Amino acid sequence: MSFPPRLRTALQAMGIGLFIIGIAITGSAAYSETQSTSYLVQVDKTVSGTDESVVSYSGLTDTEKEVFDRIKNGGAAPAKDFTLTTFANNAVQYQGEVYTFRVTYDPVTLTIPLFVLGVVVSVSGGVLFFLISFITEWDPRRDILPS
Repeated sequence: MSFPPRLRTALQAMGIGLFIIGIAITGSAAYSETQSTSYLVQVDKTVSGTDESVVSYSGLTDTEKEVFDRIKNGGAAPAKDFTLTTFANNAVQYQGEVYTFRVTYDPVTLTIPLFVLGVVVSVSGGVLFFLISFITEWDPRRDILPS
């Protein structure tokens, strides 16, 4: 098969571009996965007393109070470093009640599909680049056996 040289060059450039874009998408998805957390902090139970170490609501930082206010009525918050050290190891006393917490795993994340997309785009670009080189070098007339 014969391609004009300009078309061959354009297709190979497209293959290289797809490969680079795929690598960028994959790297971005991998970086996002390492920087994000899939763990959530939730209230486990509310009791009048507990054996765990208790921290008063007034002893929480402003950021911790925001998280507590969001999760005290059944909500969940992403587990960041400060959240884990405060809520996973302690109970919080608030208005006469003691709140204990649990950390749950939430596997819903968009980085895995992006990672797969990046790999597919990279492989497609590599295949396009090398396939164009192979197709343009192949001559079907050369492979016909004489009768």
